[in-house]
Amino acid sequence: MTRSPSILVVEDEPDVAAILKRIVDATGTWCARVLTDAAALDTALDPLPDLVFTDLAMPGLDGFEVIRRVGALDAGLPVVVISAHASLQNAVRAVKAGAFDFLAKPFKPESIELILAKAERNIDLRRRATCVDPELAALIGESSAMRRVREWIATVRSTRANVLIEGESGTGKELAARAIHGGHGAYVAINAAAIPEALAEAELFGYRRGAFTGAVRDHAGLLREADGGTFFLDEVNATSVSLQAKLLRVLEDKRLRPVGGTQDLASDFRLICAANVSLDTLVGQGAFRRDLYHRINVLHLRLPSLRERREDIPLLAEHFLHRYARAHGRNVLRLSSEFSAALCSANWPGNVRELENAIEQAVILCPAARSELHVDLLPPALGGRGWVDQADAAGAAQTLAAVERNHVRAILRQTGGNKSEAARLLAIDYKTLLRKLAN
Repeated sequence: MTRSPSILVVEDEPDVAAILKRIVDATGTWCARVLTDAAALDTALDPLPDLVFTDLAMPGLDGFEVIRRVGALDAGLPVVVISAHASLQNAVRAVKAGAFDFLAKPFKPESIELILAKAERNIDLRRRATCVDPELAALIGESSAMRRVREWIATVRSTRANVLIEGESGTGKELAARAIHGGHGAYVAINAAAIPEALAEAELFGYRRGAFTGAVRDHAGLLREADGGTFFLDEVNATSVSLQAKLLRVLEDKRLRPVGGTQDLASDFRLICAANVSLDTLVGQGAFRRDLYHRINVLHLRLPSLRERREDIPLLAEHFLHRYARAHGRNVLRLSSEFSAALCSANWPGNVRELENAIEQAVILCPAARSELHVDLLPPALGGRGWVDQADAAGAAQTLAAVERNHVRAILRQTGGNKSEAARLLAIDYKTLLRKLAN
């Protein structure tokens, strides 16, 4: 951001407003304004802030009306409700009204810091969601690795050269392919592993009526549908050697012949292939044609695994949390610090897809009485149990302190005692880490 993000504090108690402003200003990142008379709200919202804190019970104008008025100006602007009446009923009502978060009085500085960190990620997501390039925005991540990926794609997307994308399963190869395509012409995608070998040629090259049993009409084929645009062939390593030879001819001549046809037809498309194994290795083993490999590998993109960009995990997790909370009608507001820490330290062999599934499962299984995700909702492979029965919740809560303490120490060992790096992996600030280590 080129300017400090701004906060409007709507609070009729001057002492509370002053404390909140002091905490916000101490971050050095945010700039807070205070409004003690809610009647002047409309004026205070010009210009719009990036975040609003509002008391719930105020004379003349309550927090629900503040949410309504802010939402009328910008439905995505986050509003945090602060209340001394921190009942579950009020929290649920505030969330249903559109609140970004709910904070009980009296509040601790670290609670405000967590909300601000969450709001910063929200602002970043909104910025990318409203940019003119939604395909690039879909490649979420602010790590240096993901920044390089987006920069590379922005550089090559204006060309017509073929592209090979390699990376582990779940790293987002189809998202990258769509971003490379950039909305120029038709976009046709298929997974080679999903087509039976006997049908692959007909599906890709098309066929003429009567070419085989069941061919009751002409079929253009996917490669013809992609004429003038992009054809994305996922898991190209699953294609047969026979199909590889025919695909090579199409790439060389820009012409193809439908099954049962007598004439070649023109089709000029950009080919983007993806593989979840090394094609170079397959070529060396004789399992993939060398000439086709060089034809499709004009431009090469390797997508990093999630393990190589752990700093993106909290941002991705927040994104999936909001998506699935809306999709499933759940009032889940945030990730607990223990939940975030567990995510950041996991291996994620399934990469972003596995992370997305874990967040969706946790959102669905989160008890209605909770407003945040806890580690017990993670799959067993990630250190959770997938579900905590309501009757067992109290017993599980008693062990969270021990779980957190052991996990923090494990991360510190992993970083070789580097507390700053440990705090980053745990998605907490340095002071919070020191406090946890002292407990």
